[in-house]
Amino acid sequence: MAPDGTIHLEKVLTGLGAWGALRVGAQLVTAIFASILFLELLIPLLGRIFPGVPPNLLQFFIISIGLLLGVTGHFIADLWDRVVFARWYGPRGSWLDTTQPPLLVFPAGAELKRLRSLAVQALPKKPVSDERIDQEVAKVAHRQLQRWERIEHPLILGQLVRGLLWPSVFAAALSVTAALLASPLGASAAGPSLLAVGAAYIILTLLVLVPYTRLRVEFLLRLYQDVIAHPAHPPKRKPEGR
Repeated sequence: MAPDGTIHLEKVLTGLGAWGALRVGAQLVTAIFASILFLELLIPLLGRIFPGVPPNLLQFFIISIGLLLGVTGHFIADLWDRVVFARWYGPRGSWLDTTQPPLLVFPAGAELKRLRSLAVQALPKKPVSDERIDQEVAKVAHRQLQRWERIEHPLILGQLVRGLLWPSVFAAALSVTAALLASPLGASAAGPSLLAVGAAYIILTLLVLVPYTRLRVEFLLRLYQDVIAHPAHPPKRKPEGR
């Protein structure tokens, strides 16, 4: 079941008619905005490392780099799905047999595993590989657009949250790199602060993984439940006795 907060947010966004906008360009906007914002917060510390660079020029470079990294992060965002999420909740995921929340905050995987197995049975033909199960199930569910609109709500929200992951990783990497350069460039006093900021961005990345994972699991649960309730092939009738 979806958390109450997710259901309430869905109702609000439905009332505002916002799903169309969120579906089209909000993911890219989120990635770019977060990337620029996270790097902008580094400007005071970077200014101490590069005192000879005019503040306006430094800000221009930061915005340009943030824009580039935001676009890059958007187009490689599905790596989180294919690598991180799949390792935890894919067909051979390490958390599929859990009945209690892993690390106390991530969703248990046992129900996901059970429904995935039932959804495969409801498909017209078995997928050629386990990795294609979700794609084949989604194809079947997508045929009914009215039901699909409700199914995909957690997916859209999860993709928006996912848009924060690469920007925080990039900001952490830049902070640590700048901290390592601080001493050789004669600004060793800025090093600890930059390391602290880098650690904060790493923690932020870990925190964002929780709602991202919860929303993606909720999407898959809805997806499987729909296909199970509306199988692509009618159930076989038992032969009538004579």
